[in-house]
Amino acid sequence: MKNILNRSGRRIAILDVEASALEAGSYPIEVGVALVRGPSEPIGVGAKLIRPTTQWLETGVWSNSSEAVHCIPLELIEREGELVEVVCDWLNGLLGSNTIVATDAPRYDQDWLDTLFAASEREQKFRIFDFQVLTRDFSADQHRHLAYLLGKDAPPHRAAEVNRPGIVGGPNS
Repeated sequence: MKNILNRSGRRIAILDVEASALEAGSYPIEVGVALVRGPSEPIGVGAKLIRPTTQWLETGVWSNSSEAVHCIPLELIEREGELVEVVCDWLNGLLGSNTIVATDAPRYDQDWLDTLFAASEREQKFRIFDFQVLTRDFSADQHRHLAYLLGKDAPPHRAAEVNRPGIVGGPNS
């Protein structure tokens, strides 16, 4: 199979979803995207906090343990989160059908995207892949170097890069 990174005309994006819990009944609370725009352009990053729907608040699951990991309190997303329709439109507009979207947890992230898009009554226009599809053809040295780079800093457990400029789809894009 041809390396997915060598396909012409396709952008690459890394997607991450943070959720209210890791169990059935959980719902998405933040989605973050890192978009590779081209070889000579910087990687754009962006994220949206997601305001819970009334149904999610009434019947969904909120885990204090998950909140301790991602550090996003329920009060914050209720106050500053964006409507599910706005988040879905942003994702579809940013990613569309011509972007290879990778995630490190496709099963969980797709479940939360399904929850998000169902609540918005919108269709998801992009497909997600396991992150390994991007690194499948890496040599052993490239895998070691990637592991080294990822292990250098301990970033916060968030879908967004906290306090970073250059938001994808924002005013600086």
